[in-house]
Amino acid sequence: MLKFDRVKIQEEDPKERSKSFTIEPMKEYTTEEATAEASRCIGCNICTQACPASLDIGAYINSTAVGDPAQTVRIVFENLPFPAIIGRVCTHNCEDICVMYDTGGPLAIRHLKRYAADQFDDYGKILNVKKRSFINKRVAVIGAGPAGLSAAYYLSIQGVRVTVFESLPVMGGFMRVGIPRYRLPFEVIEKETGYITSNGVEVKLNTKVGTDITFKEILNSYDAVFLGVGTHKPRMTGTPGSDANNLMHATEFLRRTALGEKLPVGNKVIVIGGGFTANDAARSSLRLGANEINIMYRRREVDRPGYPSMNADEEMEESLGESVNYMWEVTPFEYVKEGDRIVQVKYWKNQMVQDTGGRAKPVPQKEKTFTMDVDFVIEATGQETDFSFLGEEYARQLRLTPHGGIIVDQRGMTSIEGVFSGGDSTNMTHDLISAVRDGDIATLGILDYLNLMDKVNEEYLPLLDRWKKFSPMAAKLAYADRVK
Repeated sequence: MLKFDRVKIQEEDPKERSKSFTIEPMKEYTTEEATAEASRCIGCNICTQACPASLDIGAYINSTAVGDPAQTVRIVFENLPFPAIIGRVCTHNCEDICVMYDTGGPLAIRHLKRYAADQFDDYGKILNVKKRSFINKRVAVIGAGPAGLSAAYYLSIQGVRVTVFESLPVMGGFMRVGIPRYRLPFEVIEKETGYITSNGVEVKLNTKVGTDITFKEILNSYDAVFLGVGTHKPRMTGTPGSDANNLMHATEFLRRTALGEKLPVGNKVIVIGGGFTANDAARSSLRLGANEINIMYRRREVDRPGYPSMNADEEMEESLGESVNYMWEVTPFEYVKEGDRIVQVKYWKNQMVQDTGGRAKPVPQKEKTFTMDVDFVIEATGQETDFSFLGEEYARQLRLTPHGGIIVDQRGMTSIEGVFSGGDSTNMTHDLISAVRDGDIATLGILDYLNLMDKVNEEYLPLLDRWKKFSPMAAKLAYADRVK
């Protein structure tokens, strides 16, 4: 096989970009670069096996190679209504298994999707979707994130009347308030969510289910309900001193920053945690004016979430380029306060000890204590779903995994009849493209539940081939027999 190199993705200067929320780290391919990179594809389509949304990657790469980005967008929209968003923040596992990996580097699949999507300001002009007239079926979607909006889009095309309830003042869910603007520009989110609502989806912002309207009211007013509620409830460490006013969980920190607050982080920031959210919080702190950022993680570099993958490596390289410092194998055990503010973090060094479960376990070496001065502390230590919106009656009925995830069947239906779910509250991967996949599956499940599958326009149904592989009896089985 001939060896020819991947077309390099140019980056903005780290020093300049780290001062601004509006500069994306990676520059867009030019038309010449995109054509050259797409032309490297040999058409094997092995990459599709790694795509949660089962995109026909080979087909849309070929469209880009022959200079037809509009067709690329059409192909992506078969299963995914967010090409520009996913073209920036997808975990791109497809690239990890690309057969060109050792022959000049894997194809830049994610970046090529971004290139194609960015050529168009109005998808309506190139998609020409033949939307069905509204029928007498109503579906409520709780949460305007990737899973909920994906389901809303494909259901609305089939003529289902969809109403989305969102507690935030903006659409996008975690895409809008959990991913910093420098990685995912607001205008990109607005373009794609705006196109979805233009197809007849009704969105009620600033509407908190459980407060402004009860879950029971929604359940009684709609033919089916989809839960795309995400995981926005912080998990705090409870470290002594954590009641200080200069400590915040990363989910709150990123949300408030995304909604326009300029938080007073000071000069020295410590972020506790080692995942993607920790990196986002660290780099956002730089853009808020901090000069010294330390990420403390209790495990080794090779144990960090998402590793090994190109996505994890890229994230770390970008952070290092912006002078973020990593401290591996450390455990903070006390936040030293003066008044109501943390001024120092005390921590131990850890030793990694092999556990019976197979994964090395961090064991603090408590004989020696270390300290570090700090102006602001951010805990990026995980989050979970807040189920209080359901009320006690339905919270008891909802079946969960031992880790707190919502259990669904092959159609995406929960243990509550007519209630479907997807996204971070349901799957274990916690990434955007898997959330979209869940929304796609629930679209088919809801249409089946409403006895509409024999009336649909198959041209606009996501994951239809996967659906047809299901046993015709699967939807008729008792719940205990059909859960995953």
